Amino acid sequence: MTSHIFTIGEALIDFISMQENATIAQVQGFSRQAGGAPANVAVAVARLGGRTAFFGSVGRDPFGDFLIETMGSYGVETSYIVRVEHATSLAFVARREGESHYFFVRNPGADTCLESSHVENIPMASDVILHFGSNSLAESPLRETLHTLLLRASREQSLVSFDVNLRPAFWGTVADAKRLCTETVTLVDLVKVNRDELVWLSDREDEQAAIAHVAQMTHAVVVCTLGSRGVLIHHRDWEHPIQVVGRSVSVVDTTGAGDAFIGALLYQLGQAGVSHADLVTLGEVKWRLFCEFATASAALTVGKFGAMAAMPTLAEVEHFLRDC
Repeated sequence: MTSHIFTIGEALIDFISMQENATIAQVQGFSRQAGGAPANVAVAVARLGGRTAFFGSVGRDPFGDFLIETMGSYGVETSYIVRVEHATSLAFVARREGESHYFFVRNPGADTCLESSHVENIPMASDVILHFGSNSLAESPLRETLHTLLLRASREQSLVSFDVNLRPAFWGTVADAKRLCTETVTLVDLVKVNRDELVWLSDREDEQAAIAHVAQMTHAVVVCTLGSRGVLIHHRDWEHPIQVVGRSVSVVDTTGAGDAFIGALLYQLGQAGVSHADLVTLGEVKWRLFCEFATASAALTVGKFGAMAAMPTLAEVEHFLRDC
């Protein structure tokens, strides 16, 4: 049975610089794009053909309208999205040599206003994958709402996925972020980090030592993306990490790369009907296949502009893998 993939957290507007190598203050024009990491992940899954729904709150404003319409147009279930009085959050994105740099307008943003009562009817079950990121831990009441949902997910034996996806601007202090992220990795089944986040969580520069350290912190499988160098996958019960070779591609915009990766990985796990108990025993062959698919999805995404608009279809990923 295929899994239903739920994502929860921020949906916001990305204003992406139309100029390369300019600061936010220098940019002359921006392109409006629908964004927010968990919302991007939902679109990534939907574009591949998976069953997905997004849970979050947006403002009663034109930006909220745009986000709901955009996600719905890609096939994401949007009926659980709540409209609130606070304004929809905005992110201004500068691009330097393809890398994204952010300035957020969120004080507080509508996405932080999701309350526990808003998620009471979410149908958690053993065939559900629940995905969220650390940004949802930074503000109340969203933080408490998420913890309520995590307790339900645990009771129902849902597979829970956590993307560290650190954005220091969302936090009072980086120490607060590290404390809550360190606590949260113990509550989930799958942890996704990039190299910088891996080093930050582990206080170790060597990637092998760092992922081994983080793996010892949790029962979860830890997946670390290394850009064009590929992926490291580890669990505390494994003898050594699994390494998947990456792909070098021309980079236009990295805004949605990590979301495309985790969305494609969750899509593969969902299509295979992998439960939280199955992750550790999947075996190296399947982990390699799943992560090769996910790296292909990310590689296709960075070659386009935007996040949701750049997410590839299943046919595009399969064609890319055949060509490679």
